[in-house]
Amino acid sequence: MRKSEGVLFAAVLIDMLGFGIVMPVLPFYATALDASPLEVTLIIASFSATQLAAAPLWGRVSDRRGRRPLIIAGLFASAVSYLIFGLAHSVAVLLLSRMAAGAAGGTVSVAQAYIADTTAAEERARGLGMLGAASGLGVMLGPALGGFVSNWGGYSAPGFVAAGLCAANGLAAMVLLPETHVRPRPDTHETATLRGWIRTMTRMPLRLLLTVYFLGIASFTGLTSLLALYADARFGLDARDVGLLFTLSGATTVVVRGVLLGRLVRRFGEPFTVRVGLIGLCASLLAMALIPHEAWLWAVAPMYAFGAGTLFPALASLVSRATDEHSQGSVLGGSQVVGGSGRVIGPLWGGFLFQQVGIRSPFVFGAAVTGAAFLLAARIPRPAGPKAARAREPTVEVDPAHGDD
Repeated sequence: MRKSEGVLFAAVLIDMLGFGIVMPVLPFYATALDASPLEVTLIIASFSATQLAAAPLWGRVSDRRGRRPLIIAGLFASAVSYLIFGLAHSVAVLLLSRMAAGAAGGTVSVAQAYIADTTAAEERARGLGMLGAASGLGVMLGPALGGFVSNWGGYSAPGFVAAGLCAANGLAAMVLLPETHVRPRPDTHETATLRGWIRTMTRMPLRLLLTVYFLGIASFTGLTSLLALYADARFGLDARDVGLLFTLSGATTVVVRGVLLGRLVRRFGEPFTVRVGLIGLCASLLAMALIPHEAWLWAVAPMYAFGAGTLFPALASLVSRATDEHSQGSVLGGSQVVGGSGRVIGPLWGGFLFQQVGIRSPFVFGAAVTGAAFLLAARIPRPAGPKAARAREPTVEVDPAHGDD
């Protein structure tokens, strides 16, 4: 691991640790403030709604201004959002805190573009997998810490802990995180204009990849957003138990993304890895609906973590390899728009089905959606090699008076 990747790994780890701390207590916190199940999923979905709006802006600005300042700004913005979370005394303020956190979370695409800047195309899935492993480690440790902190200090206490972690992380990144992005001249890359960005995002294979991403992330987020309510309704699990479940899934994610993913991609390629991830996610959704006893939850959690841990980094690598080097932030930001849409719609459809149809129905529906994504994923082509990727970059006429600066 390069030094710059190591610093980014630590930054993402601590950022996601803060996110993970509040994750298991959020449904219980909202319920304590008299939120209905549909309102709980709306609060969860609000994070992705504002992330959806912010991600393309973060990515586009990072292509022009560099990755480092935006990553640092995102960390401090996250600290503010978690402080609001800790101070919330109403559903409206809790909703505001998650919207602010989502806007700050738009820097995910910037972190992915940072990895794309520092890795060769053939190693991109490994680099993105390491970023995912950092995220998974934060999600593994955060919920357990959040569960224990909430037992000690109440549902608001995890927000204050997360705010402190993100603020410290921002200070550390100011000192340790180097810049990696070489700023392009205007109009020298595929997404230099809005028309170019739209054309890039809607061509093949990006159109196919983003459709699969939307269906997969909507199903996955529908599962995770309802896990606490489902475990409580069926088996009587509390915030601490749910935190341990998320810890187990996070540990699985770390192993999958940090150890298995690179080997899978090197041997079979990203398209095959995407299909494997969809199979794992579909199986876990069906299993969640059918399990007869709470003990089965401890088997299903690693199953959905394996599916997500292979599916999403492989898709991100394919998306990154489908555009030129100076458009990474814009295109990965666009993919976050698609992902954010899925993260909004998934919890909302899940909450509606949970409340109006039955507590098992969201998982059955999610399995059907994931099955449809698998059928589409069968059409994903192998990515173009480095020569083809260079050939795709736009030809630019250089003014002789200025040279190619």
